[in-house]
Parts: sequence; C-alpha cells; structure tokens
Amino acid sequence: MSKKVSLQDLITNGQLIKTGAKPKLPIQIPNVTDGMLDVYRIPLEYLYYNNENGRIASAISRQEVRITPSLDNENPEYNLIIEKMIVEDNLSKLNQTKKSIKETGQKVFGYVLSDGRVIDGNRRYTALRQLEKETGNTYYFEAVVLPFTYESKTERVEIKRLELAIQMGTEERQAYDPVDLSIDIYQTVVVDKLMTEKDYAKEANINHTEVKNRIATVEIIREFLQYINASSNAYHIIKDTKLYNPLYELAKKINKQYPKKGPVYEQSKVVAFALLMKMFVTGGDTVREIREYFTNVLTTRANEDFNDAVEDTVDDLRDKLEENPISSATDLRKVLEVATPEIREINEEYIRISNRESRGKNVESFMLNIKETLNTLKDMQKGDGLTGNLNFTNFSKDQINEIREYLIQINLSSRELIEIYEDEI
Repeated sequence: MSKKVSLQDLITNGQLIKTGAKPKLPIQIPNVTDGMLDVYRIPLEYLYYNNENGRIASAISRQEVRITPSLDNENPEYNLIIEKMIVEDNLSKLNQTKKSIKETGQKVFGYVLSDGRVIDGNRRYTALRQLEKETGNTYYFEAVVLPFTYESKTERVEIKRLELAIQMGTEERQAYDPVDLSIDIYQTVVVDKLMTEKDYAKEANINHTEVKNRIATVEIIREFLQYINASSNAYHIIKDTKLYNPLYELAKKINKQYPKKGPVYEQSKVVAFALLMKMFVTGGDTVREIREYFTNVLTTRANEDFNDAVEDTVDDLRDKLEENPISSATDLRKVLEVATPEIREINEEYIRISNRESRGKNVESFMLNIKETLNTLKDMQKGDGLTGNLNFTNFSKDQINEIREYLIQINLSSRELIEIYEDEI
C-alpha cells in the first residue's frame, strides 16, 4: 500500500480536529504516555481495515485472488470486502451501533495508525461507512492516532499488545470466533514471531496450554485444507463446514498419541481426515464422533489394522479430491457426492473395527457377543440356511456365494479357536 496520507502530518498541519477526549491507554507502551494522546475526528477516506486482524484474515481467505490493503481511493474493493464480512458477521449488533451513532454520535473512540490502518473499532468504522453512504452526509471516525508503523517489528509488537488489551478489556467486545482467535495466535506467534506462546497467553489473559493447542490446531487445519485440495489458508472453509471443533480435538489427541510423529502418525492423520469427510457429509455431532474414533480406534491396537484396511480407499478418495480445486464448502460437498462409494467403504470398515474393539472391552460383553453369534447360526440352521422371512430368491448368486465363504471362514476359525481354548483349560 502506497503511503499517500500520513495522519500524523495532518495533525501537525492542523487538518484534523480534536474531540477534547483524553484517553488512557489500557497498557503501558514504551515512549507513549497518556499526555501525548488525543482523540481526533478522522475523515473515513483516510482509513482502511487491518488485514492482520484474526477475524479479517479469515474473511480475506474467501477471496480467490490476493487483495492488498488499500484506501478507498486506491482500491475500494478491499474495504468493501471487509465491510461485507462485518455486516454478515453480526448484522443485529451493527444495526444497533448505527442507530446509536445516528442518534447520539460515536460514544467509544477507536485506535488507528498514522497510515490509516484501523487497529480497534471495526464495527464503529463500518457503521460510519454505511451511514455516510445511506444519508449522503459526511461522517468522521473518532480515534486515537498511534505514532506507530507496521514496518517496524518492535512497534508491531506494541500494536499487538494494545489490540489484545483492548479485546480483553472491560467494555463490551464481541468474542473472537474460535477460528479467528486461532488464526490470530498462529499469525502472531508462528508466522510474524511477534510474541512467544507465553507472551501471547499473558497479554490475552488465556492459558498457555490453550495457546499451544490452538497453534497445533491451525497447523493441522492447514494440512487438512491441503488434503482436500484447497489453499492452506482457506480458513473460511473450516468455518463453513463447522469442522473446527473436531479438528481441535484431533490436533490435541493425535499429537499426544504420536509425540514423535513418524509414519503411523502421518497415516493416522490422513485416515482421520477421511473420516471427517464422512462426518461432514452425514452431519450430526462431529465432536462426539471424533472422540468415539479416538476411543474405539486411534488409541487402541486396532489403529494400524484400520489404517491398513482403508489405505487404498483413502487414496481413491484423495484422487477424487485432487480432480478439482476446492474453494468453498459447496465445492467440497459436490466432490464428496461423487466420492460416496469411498466414504461408504471407509465408514463400513470403521464400524466393523469399532464393533470388534467394543466387543472386547469386558468379559460380559465378550461372552454375550459369542452367544449372539451362536444364536444367529442356530437360527440359520432352523431356517435351512436363513432367518426370519428371508428366502433365497432375495439374494443374488454373488451374495449366496459370499455367505458360503463366510461360513467356511467361521468353520476354520472355530477349529483353531477350540484348540486355543483347550490349551487354556
């Protein structure tokens, strides 16, 4: 973004009017004192949204082409895209803000940088933009102009500290969406390296373990997005598919289960992604389902058996995902409709493995299942090979042959098992 306007220069030249308010910073910032700060009435044309904000970063990810932060007179599309996101995010709250400003003016000041980047006050800025367009009147954003620039890493650290202090402050704030918060943490700690995990936790007043978990979640989200053939920063897909919570649970569990990573970790991760595709298609409580997968498969000795059993099918699913780029939840759903056979096979194997593991959890259920198997075979004997109202005309020749093969396998397995139990008597 070209520096066409410096709000500090406008202040020096007397072109911005003070409101008379004297703010008190929520935190101490080196070389900045309360006495140095004033609130100014700033024309909206000199302002633009902060693309480094976690909420805004996820909104920008919806764009198929990269957009550069710009003032309206340079490229109005940038501000319009963010404005639309804020409108859609909480229309009721925005309308309340507009009504309040229209009736009594802006009550809470914001914070901006000298180049016009809005650090705090996105909803108020949006309300003012809309009121100006709707009424044709000129509106001003009342804000403190911070003598900082994003070009200095040291100053960016102080900007982030201030953002977090304001977000966690006492005045009413809209809570971060979990995706937005995780992106903000990841961007601040991992990408920009402005803070350590502990520093972010302290400034944001959240648990250090929570910070670590959210970073791990974004890392696995980025891998998941690549798996489905989407851009690794297409975070809006995670929001729209409502898969953040199960991915959060997966990141915690799989990293604990395989702290040194390795081949089994990689294979289990991809299989878990495939199961998430099934959960997305069928809907329901995805967090409960992913936890059941942990209990029944991932943390049991059956995990590698399951991974091996579905390996080819998972590869086939991935091939279908790679046929077309995914840029939305709708795109993903369309691809998964084509991949229904693969999803069904993975789910059937998962149910089989889960049931097998469940049967062995305690002596009573184990005994009960053996008895149930025996009762089924006895019923088949009584019915000359079938049970209930079934008759052989209901089956194809392939199905009859398949049942015959099952019975042969049962016969062979039974002989081996009888010998095992004789040795135990």
